[in-house]
Amino acid sequence: MGSGSTKILSFDDAAKRCRKFERLRNMIVIFCYIILFSVLQADLERIETTFRDLTNGTGELSFTNFKRDVFAYFLPEKLANRLYQVCTNSSRACMSYKDLICCLALIYYGTSKERMQLLYSLFANNISNSNGILRWQDVEDFLSQCGDHPPEELDKIFQNHDEIVTQEKFLEWLKLHHGHTTTITDWLMDEQRLHELISSPIDRSSDQYSILAGVTHLSDTEVKELEKSYYSCTYSTTNRQQQITLETFSNLLSPVLPPILIPGFFDAFDENRDGCIDFKEFVCGISAACRGPYFERYKFLFRVFDRDHHGRLDRSDIVHMSSCLIDVAQFVYVLTIHMNDSPDVYADDILQNNGNNKTNQIKYFQQEDFLNWCATDALIQQLIELIFQICHVVLGLRPSTKQEEITIVKQFLRREQYPFVEAQSGVSSKAYHWINSNRSTSKPGSSWYLISRDWWLRWESPASISSTEPIVTTIQKKNSLTKLNKLTSGPDNKREPGDIDNSLLIDKNSPNTIRVVNDDCVQLKFGLRRHMHFEMVPELLWLFLRKYYRCNGLGICRKVTYRKKINKPELDLYPLLIKIYRNQNLSSQQMQAIATNNTTPNNNNNSHSMDFVYPLLNYVSASLFSSSGTSNSIPANTQRHYLTCSYFVSPYQTVRSLAEELSKKFGKPLDELRIWIRYSENDLRQIDFESSDDLECQSAGLEQNIDILFETRNTDLTWPEELYTLATRSKNVAVQSLASNNNNNNNSTSNAEEEGRGLIGLSNLGNTCFLNAAVQCLSHSFPLTFYFLHKYHLFEINKDNPIGMQGNIALRYGQLITKLWSTVRGPLAPFELRDSVAKFGSSRFTDFQQHDSQEFLSFLLDGLHEDLNRVHNKPYVELKDSDNRPDETVAYEHWANHLARNTSIIVDLFHGLLRSQVKCSVCELKSVRFDPFNILSLPLPMDTSIYIEIKLIRLDGSRPTRYGIRLDGDLAVSQLKSQLSTLSSLSIEQIGFFEVTTSSCLRRYPLMDNDQTKIKQLNLRELLAYELPIVIKPPEPSDDETPSTTRSLSYIKAMHRRLERQERYVSPMTRHKIMFFGQPILIPCGSENKLTNEDIYKIVFKQLERLLRKNSDSVYLSNHAFDCDDSLKERYPFTLKHVNEDGKKCSICSWNRFCLGCSFESNNQEFNCKSENIAIEWESSAYYLCYLSNREQDVEIHPSVKSSRSPNNDSMNLDDLSSIVRLEDCLESFIKWENLDHKEMFNCKTCQKLQPADKKLDIWKLPPCLIFHIKRFQLSNTRWIKSSRPVRFPIKSFHPSKYLAQRSPTNTSIQFLPTEGDISTSSSSSLSSITTTTTTTPEAVSSSSIDNMLILSPSRLVNGNHNYIKRDNEPHKGLPPPEKIHETIKKKKKKRFGQRRKRIDIENSDSTLQPPKFSQMADRTLSFGDNSFDADNAAYNLYALVCHYGVIGGGHYVAYVKNHTNQQWYCFNDSSCKPVSESVLEQCSSSAYLLFYERESLDHRCYMPNVEGKKQVASEFQLPGDDRWCSIM
Repeated sequence: MGSGSTKILSFDDAAKRCRKFERLRNMIVIFCYIILFSVLQADLERIETTFRDLTNGTGELSFTNFKRDVFAYFLPEKLANRLYQVCTNSSRACMSYKDLICCLALIYYGTSKERMQLLYSLFANNISNSNGILRWQDVEDFLSQCGDHPPEELDKIFQNHDEIVTQEKFLEWLKLHHGHTTTITDWLMDEQRLHELISSPIDRSSDQYSILAGVTHLSDTEVKELEKSYYSCTYSTTNRQQQITLETFSNLLSPVLPPILIPGFFDAFDENRDGCIDFKEFVCGISAACRGPYFERYKFLFRVFDRDHHGRLDRSDIVHMSSCLIDVAQFVYVLTIHMNDSPDVYADDILQNNGNNKTNQIKYFQQEDFLNWCATDALIQQLIELIFQICHVVLGLRPSTKQEEITIVKQFLRREQYPFVEAQSGVSSKAYHWINSNRSTSKPGSSWYLISRDWWLRWESPASISSTEPIVTTIQKKNSLTKLNKLTSGPDNKREPGDIDNSLLIDKNSPNTIRVVNDDCVQLKFGLRRHMHFEMVPELLWLFLRKYYRCNGLGICRKVTYRKKINKPELDLYPLLIKIYRNQNLSSQQMQAIATNNTTPNNNNNSHSMDFVYPLLNYVSASLFSSSGTSNSIPANTQRHYLTCSYFVSPYQTVRSLAEELSKKFGKPLDELRIWIRYSENDLRQIDFESSDDLECQSAGLEQNIDILFETRNTDLTWPEELYTLATRSKNVAVQSLASNNNNNNNSTSNAEEEGRGLIGLSNLGNTCFLNAAVQCLSHSFPLTFYFLHKYHLFEINKDNPIGMQGNIALRYGQLITKLWSTVRGPLAPFELRDSVAKFGSSRFTDFQQHDSQEFLSFLLDGLHEDLNRVHNKPYVELKDSDNRPDETVAYEHWANHLARNTSIIVDLFHGLLRSQVKCSVCELKSVRFDPFNILSLPLPMDTSIYIEIKLIRLDGSRPTRYGIRLDGDLAVSQLKSQLSTLSSLSIEQIGFFEVTTSSCLRRYPLMDNDQTKIKQLNLRELLAYELPIVIKPPEPSDDETPSTTRSLSYIKAMHRRLERQERYVSPMTRHKIMFFGQPILIPCGSENKLTNEDIYKIVFKQLERLLRKNSDSVYLSNHAFDCDDSLKERYPFTLKHVNEDGKKCSICSWNRFCLGCSFESNNQEFNCKSENIAIEWESSAYYLCYLSNREQDVEIHPSVKSSRSPNNDSMNLDDLSSIVRLEDCLESFIKWENLDHKEMFNCKTCQKLQPADKKLDIWKLPPCLIFHIKRFQLSNTRWIKSSRPVRFPIKSFHPSKYLAQRSPTNTSIQFLPTEGDISTSSSSSLSSITTTTTTTPEAVSSSSIDNMLILSPSRLVNGNHNYIKRDNEPHKGLPPPEKIHETIKKKKKKRFGQRRKRIDIENSDSTLQPPKFSQMADRTLSFGDNSFDADNAAYNLYALVCHYGVIGGGHYVAYVKNHTNQQWYCFNDSSCKPVSESVLEQCSSSAYLLFYERESLDHRCYMPNVEGKKQVASEFQLPGDDRWCSIM
């Protein structure tokens, strides 16, 4: 033991300065070690164990633990700190075990003199006081910091407050006053109080185990074991309350109990009828069901069949009971006369034969009638035995004797083994089929375990049975130090069967030495027979036996299978052994080495070596055709697959079930795994387990010792095998593959409508799902795909565009489209397009992070447009102000300016026109301009309201009510209070808002007390409100009428708590642990009528009455073996105590009393309110047997909850029209006026200064292909969030024309003939090519003359082909045949990206393309004057959409598209392509992100340019020499 002074000074300095203080310290240390032996040895063991737990084995007790676990926070902070310093050895920073023992021994077992010496050390221990002497200032400061003040008696030894007091003088002063001067001295000098603390008796019956054992037929040990079983049953990620619900109960019992009985069985356990089984009900139910006399078990069955809980069985209950018993007879294979009876006949027979007068049929059963009938019915006895087995095998009750254990196992086993044997002659084939189909242990995939016959015989031999000896497990005998062995002891019986040993069944010569993933991969000896070499038990029985007997080695598990020719279950003793491989996590260098080693010599002659490997995670923008040597540090024999484990599969089980087993064992969802048969590392065949649920393993090609590759998707959504295939597939393979495809197609004519085309997935190259989804949707934009497949783009490549990409984006996209619409099988890898985007596109697409699919689509459309722009020399265009001119005039001007600089197939198909209006808020001047768009970004309707749920607890003890209120977030909380007042019919003064702290203490919610607080500032969305007590003051008599006024009364906050005895504790103050629980309540007080203690008890009891178990109906206490109310004879099951705010200490007594709260009895004395808090302290027996904690969560749901619930809530009803956001709603929000922020002031020409303004967007022109972008990613409070609000979108016949801007009704139809000065004539878009009369010769016209320039002629532009003239010799309008290898334009010389080819290279090409030509419109007059662009109300149909799943910053993009050739919808999930029904689209309302619409009856021929007589300005890129564009599979 040390002093604070020894920590500051060295030992030598301390010895020189204060020999006297050192002698005192040494005397205390010596005394403490002497009195150590007076402490009981049991207490020392307990304290040592507790100390070890508190310090986690470090041997150093911190100051925090010292305050909390030794003195329970009773000591003032300064006193605890000073005591910690005094009792800690000066050479250590923390308290050791010996220091703690010295401290406790000195306080509780020291003499008065030693404790006075300790007091002197506490007062003298100060950093500034190194001499161990007392000064007045030190004493005054120490007492004030401890919440005390110097007593007057202290002035006698501190004369003039400047005298130094020595130890002798201080001890004399303490002895004179007996220490009763301060709270500190009173604590250590009150020997009687210290003796009471250490001698306080411990309540041995206060724990729940002894309490529950007292009301059941179970022992404390059995209750403890059932607790483990109970919490193992309730363990679930979704079951936060750890209680057994009906769903959990059904999952437990459905394998061993007829399903018709499970609800009644659950109700029999659920005494409170609150929909769940707590631990107390679990224990009492098991006791009533299978322990005690038979009449108690019959009473339990009465509860099972009494469905309406009214204490009797009427005829409907008896009919239901008859159905249950008939099912039980079939379930346990009992032949009975009632097997073939209907439930009604059986019920009539029961009622007829059990009446008082046998000639008259009774109408119902009383409980007594039921008990008498149960003793005579054989099926009831079978049900009793079945429940008895279930309680032991499934619910975890330990058999009381060894004989009982054997009986349970054999009866259970005989019933479950029945489907594996031939049916008895007395059992009908119908009943046998019902048994096999409804018994879970005989269903395919069920697990059975094999047990050696030798061990089985020892286990069931009579020599090992002792009817009077309780079961003692072999686990207990092996581990005598376990707690369970201490609780259940017995003589060691050498005749016990011992550990389960299956070594005689295992083939020891088996070569299988590979790690196994489950315990069934054990090779058995051949020729084994049941009942001769082994016994088989179901999984439930195996787990039951394993609780009491160890198993040497692995368990031997076999699965149930069904062969098609044999209509009964079998155990496959010798299943197929497969070896499971997984992919290595390879670096890019290792992958490159594998690619180089696997390149064949023939491939080395290729012009482009395949040494290149796509390094997925660190690839930025490297050339796809560069060669790089492999690293010398990488071994040549690097393997990309490694053997994980062995696994047993039955040849008769389905591949789907195998995939589900592996998915569960490896923790991967089914959609993130693929299974391959691995013939070699480079020879794989995928097993499709999704297309057919009935495909058996043997039919799928699984054989003995076959290798299986279990492939899982990488975190960046790529597939390892696809990456490897991309890295190693050679050019020759690609050419051979294409040549093979061409040979197959040579004998067939072009099939433009081939259904298999366009159904090729795109491999994920590392978080590139955003690219894949956008490309798939754009690929199914049929006019654009038709344009690229017929090679129109090769005649329109614009390499002179300075803001273009020299045609690379268009050529790479055209190359990808060609492959997507070819007959190649398997997914493609869009390397070239990805590389072009990375090189020539925005820098934001160069990394391998997830990106926005809409941003990429916008970039791709812009890139395609600039590469295909027909305007080579863009004229300078000056934008003019609207100046109050007609919108039609301004629109034409802006659109003409746009076409003068931008004309392409992208403009033809995807560009529309928006009108933007800005209006000055002061003078209302409008400024109008028009802007083109290709994607229309629609906002989700902004909902600034906030939904708040409020739980209101009333003073009358009724069930709390939950209210739902939705208000604008900018409103003050006073509005929230006002609305709650209206809903609850309480005045605002009667409602108080509180929050519950961690210790179940109430405190006012400060934000709600300030009426000016905005609702959006509340950090809670679930508020707790209490009804506050008020009194209405009558008006004072006067001539004028004065309304009555109300005022709030004071109230007391009451919290629930109980004391739980600690098995391990250090000091008497921590012997009991305070457990807080439940919902605090408010008790009104301070009224004009004085309240008595009895009134307080009545008020508390009234509010808690609904939480107490009712004793009125004895039927619902039948699960108690004894009257639990014997220990609860008191009127109230709780005691009220005065406590402080945290509920842990007494509010009356000082800290040195160590009082947990002074109680007050229920009497007529006036209640003396000592503080604002009292504790409702429950007796342990009352808490465990009477308190219904589940009912506290039971609230009454007010209708306002449903009506105000947020549409984003998961529990909403999507069919509720009030919660649906339609695409039309988004369009309405898009065209609404909005107020511009002050940062975006409008420069008003009239006001001549910046003014606040309003802005509005309108749609002026709709393109033929309309793309909507739903803005799900929103910035909220400086943080980006994703909204999953459902948006219902039309699939067919969508009419967006009603959202177009209205034209001026005063304008008449004005004809405009554009001149060359209006629009650029630099390309085929020149107006010179547009004639105003119909010609008879076929003429191909630029698409700009068809749609883009006729923007204001709705009668001519409904579908883009109103005046279309079809020619007899016109070519087909479908897709060209799949491209053959000789049709590819070959390059003469490799050119780098961006390098132009010479014109002579084009002219000397091997072949010349001949795209089809089409006739165009005759009337090309531009008309202005219609009020609506789409006067004929053209409809649009959905043909593609992109969905985003997951959260912002990650997630996954998936595309749904409608194939033009077969009109079938498909889901493109990266490399996967699957057909889906159109109804699936309705489930995408919460994830829809991009919507692609096309005008009905759109004729794509009208948009194809006239290339007749034109020269090809670019040639296609060659297909890459590797097969990276071809099949991955």
